[in-house]
Amino acid sequence: MDRNLKKDRRLKFTFLNSFRIAIVGATILHILFLVIFLIKGVIPLVIFNICSIILFIYFSIYYIKKNVVLATIISFIEVTAQTLFCTYYIGWDSGFYVYPLCMIPIIYFVTVNILKKEIYGHILVIATFIIYQLAKVFADYRIAQYEHTFIPINDELYKFNTVNASFLFAFLVYAFLSEMRDTQEALEDKNEILKDIANIDMLTGINNRRYMSDKLREESEMFKQNNKPFSIAICDIDDFKKINDIYGHDCGDIVLKEIANILKLVYKEYDIEICRWGGEEFLILLRETILEAEKICQIILNKVRKYSLDYNNKNITVTMTIGIAEFNSENNNIELVLKNADINLYKGKSSNKNCIII
Repeated sequence: MDRNLKKDRRLKFTFLNSFRIAIVGATILHILFLVIFLIKGVIPLVIFNICSIILFIYFSIYYIKKNVVLATIISFIEVTAQTLFCTYYIGWDSGFYVYPLCMIPIIYFVTVNILKKEIYGHILVIATFIIYQLAKVFADYRIAQYEHTFIPINDELYKFNTVNASFLFAFLVYAFLSEMRDTQEALEDKNEILKDIANIDMLTGINNRRYMSDKLREESEMFKQNNKPFSIAICDIDDFKKINDIYGHDCGDIVLKEIANILKLVYKEYDIEICRWGGEEFLILLRETILEAEKICQIILNKVRKYSLDYNNKNITVTMTIGIAEFNSENNNIELVLKNADINLYKGKSSNKNCIII
């Protein structure tokens, strides 16, 4: 399956959708608790759970999309109140104190991703643990009003609550991490796009000097490992200034694009890297000895010689001069090799042009 298709499908599983699912699960739990408290005759908790169900259905589900921060605050208050009321009326042993822990992934998602204030998340999580400890201390010093009623089912209720809370917590943590992964991948994709833009010459569509400078450094580092020589060719369009002066810069731009297209064709056939080095100059990195590099450059030169441009009813032909130098054990300074290639280019430009100098 295509990687982008996988990513698109995965992105549908967002943290906010997971929050909605968790709220639906919490609503179902409250309905079950409502039935239990109704059977046991704990009227205050019956009323509270009816209010909670209405609260979740109306406020939380509606506001998760409209205002997720408000939905988080409402949910946090409700879950905290549930813990305190259940501890107060039926005691500690039934395990209702575990549910506030489920809010931690939601709290951190909202404070880190939406509010951009991690400190709020830290404060709420610390508050959660403080409430947890206070509820425990409070429960240890008194007997809850309906505690004796729940003694027969405390073990089952404790298992039920811990299992459900663990599942909700794990589900929300997974959703949080999944969203972070998708965010990271999206950021990496954007960085790749920006990197490509930064490395591409906007006129010709081939790599620019920045990209090639990095490649040359990489290749010189590779030489230290494999000791394999490589060559650098600097190509210059002959009499390019005349083309601009006679036919205009628009024509000159077309010529540059066409020369780049010729280089692209050769690039597909050989192990080379090409770039627009600057102005009418192109640089080619050839992972070959200078003699093999000369053969490839001769192919390029021949293709350029055959090229002609019909511009405003004028037939324009173009030639190039190429200077080549080799990076090897004796000449292992990339700047010096570039300089040598440039010197060879200058020699060719000073003589007949339309030639290769090595």
